Amino acid sequence: MGDLLDALDALQARVRKGAAVNVNDKDTKQAAIGSATKYFSEIRPEVVAAVGETEELRAHDRKWQDLIRLAHGNNARTSYRNIIQSLKKELSAFNVSMLSHVAERGVDGQSHSDLTPAEKRIIQTIDRIVPSGAASYRQGILDLRDGRRLSYRGTASEFREALRETLDHLAPDTEVENQSGFILEEGRSGPTMKQKVRFIFTSRGRNKTQRKVVEKSIDVIDGLIGDITRATYDRASLATHVETSRSEVMGIKRYVDTILFDLLELSEAI
Repeated sequence: MGDLLDALDALQARVRKGAAVNVNDKDTKQAAIGSATKYFSEIRPEVVAAVGETEELRAHDRKWQDLIRLAHGNNARTSYRNIIQSLKKELSAFNVSMLSHVAERGVDGQSHSDLTPAEKRIIQTIDRIVPSGAASYRQGILDLRDGRRLSYRGTASEFREALRETLDHLAPDTEVENQSGFILEEGRSGPTMKQKVRFIFTSRGRNKTQRKVVEKSIDVIDGLIGDITRATYDRASLATHVETSRSEVMGIKRYVDTILFDLLELSEAI
């Protein structure tokens, strides 16, 4: 799914880049057809296996078919942009649904306990504003439940990515950079997560103490992820280090959960 979303991002960039009213170049048309081929041959069967043959999926199919028809002629650039944007949004939603199905079914068909009320609220809320962030959070939960994993580096990154995407939505770079007194931190090309937290809390009239707690939590998350990423070990210590990493990722998740409940203004305590 991620590869197809990346392909659509690249196609969207190609379409935006052109100056002509219609899309006429062969490479862009082939990219559109290639993305549709990947969807029907690889991605659609996975979606059907997870969520079934739904009317929502069939409506999504028709948009891919429309994209193919556009690519077989010289059609308006705006038509491409509208369809591509819609496809990306719906694919992200299907991705979340697929991950939800796997979580309920479990690994190798074994059942897992349901998501906690806090996890459900976080996923439902993020999914409404940034579906890819909800997918990352859900993937992190799945990874923690998979007792066969030999590394949790990716798992740690999934939870951080869910937090980052939520912050990017609540505090877009341009809005943060345009605030009075903003200065980029050394070596950075855009606002940091802590600067985004500062922007959000200031705009909500929250006090400095509340903001500092969240900023320190972000430091802890980054520190733990750095420890997991840098960890090296031999065969003899593999099991010990894997379990240590898992415990550290569970700690990261607790920090991320607390921050998300605050940022999303969810009423129940973690």
